[in-house]
Amino acid sequence: QHLQQQQHLQQQQQQPAAQPSAAAPAAPPAQPQALTQEQKYILTTVAGLQQRVCGAMQKKMAEDVNKKLQSLTDKLNSNQVSADVCAQLSQWCQAMERSDVAAAGQIQTALTSSVWDEHGTWLQATKRMVDQAKKM
Repeated sequence: QHLQQQQHLQQQQQQPAAQPSAAAPAAPPAQPQALTQEQKYILTTVAGLQQRVCGAMQKKMAEDVNKKLQSLTDKLNSNQVSADVCAQLSQWCQAMERSDVAAAGQIQTALTSSVWDEHGTWLQATKRMVDQAKKM
């Protein structure tokens, strides 16, 4: 009877451990699928702009911009950027792609005014990218 109780306890201990590990692999693949087309566009475009614009910056500033843009990537991947901010950021990307730094600067300023508390880290990077693009 004592042996049966030990076996029963071992089974109970094994079952809960098996359930979370079975659920854990299913969670990470869901994140990339959750990205909207707009979020994917932003990530892809910002990465391209980052290479183009940061290449012309001083090394220290480029490293800082890259680090700050990681905050944007993380927030987009975890759906922490509202649809409205994504729409404005998408417009910023389009303006930067066509080298319309005036429009990009206006969008960046509007975003800074409205969502600085939430997104100040990556907004600093977009400001520096606009400033650098003006010099190019």
